Amino acid sequence: MTEARVCDPVIAAIPIRFDRDKYGRRLLADALDLRSEPGFIRSPIPHRLAFHEIMLVTDGEGTLDLDGTQIEVAPYRLCITAPGEIRSWRLRGERLDGLVAFFEAELFNEFFADPAFVDKFPVLAMEARRRSIPLSRKRFERLADIVGGMQDELRSVRPDSSHVLRAQNYLLLTEVQRSCGGAHPIPPASAMPPAPSIKARALALRFSAMVEQRFLCDDSVADYAASLGVTPRHLNNCAVLAAGATAGEIIQKRLHLEARRLLLNTDMAVVEIAQALNFSDASYFNRFFKRHAGTTPRSFRMQHGNHIAAPRG
Repeated sequence: MTEARVCDPVIAAIPIRFDRDKYGRRLLADALDLRSEPGFIRSPIPHRLAFHEIMLVTDGEGTLDLDGTQIEVAPYRLCITAPGEIRSWRLRGERLDGLVAFFEAELFNEFFADPAFVDKFPVLAMEARRRSIPLSRKRFERLADIVGGMQDELRSVRPDSSHVLRAQNYLLLTEVQRSCGGAHPIPPASAMPPAPSIKARALALRFSAMVEQRFLCDDSVADYAASLGVTPRHLNNCAVLAAGATAGEIIQKRLHLEARRLLLNTDMAVVEIAQALNFSDASYFNRFFKRHAGTTPRSFRMQHGNHIAAPRG
């Protein structure tokens, strides 16, 4: 079996990691009031989280940019961020207050012995543009009470606190799902496609993790299959069953996401981005990007703006 390679990422965005030992015990969930967290980034500085975040905004207006998609920030709105997204706040006056709950996927995936449990939760799988949700005062207070209960538990951590926090987070996710109304319902079992086998899902997850490490290496589907010890056809079948896309489509989607990030968060010229992403020439990169985004890299950068002054292309 070929050993997996890791290619260095191009983008430099401040990584925000989860402190599992913050309270003296290994915990995979946390909750806080932003007024008590002076280190919380409120500026346009690009940064990325290594965990899921659910924010209840009590004060502040503007937008939150998630990989080039801007969502509204305003009082009595719920904003959801996914791990790995490059985000930056665009606030009027940089004032932002609210309650925040965040957790690592392992909080649920390990407990339920399902490595895709969190990925399958509809409200967490929503596209970025739908992850700012207006709430009624009653619904907002209901969610705030749950986050407040998490804070109460964290003030005096006990041996069973991880179970309490898991239950509170699950309740929070369920209530958030209800807050979406009929827009993002959990489909009934009869309407769902056949579930992929455990082995197929496990292989697809290993492949996705490998893509995250190697998408800049210009590897083919055959290269990934060889590293995973399977045939390209078997890898494609498992990817389609588990993710609804071929292995090649998954690789291209990740490459396109990185192209978007480079266009929005660096001053690199288009030709430099093409080289960084291992395209043979800028023309090929332009065609690739337009096929996925419906517009050229230069037009995309002009339409969405750039977080770095004076982009060179």
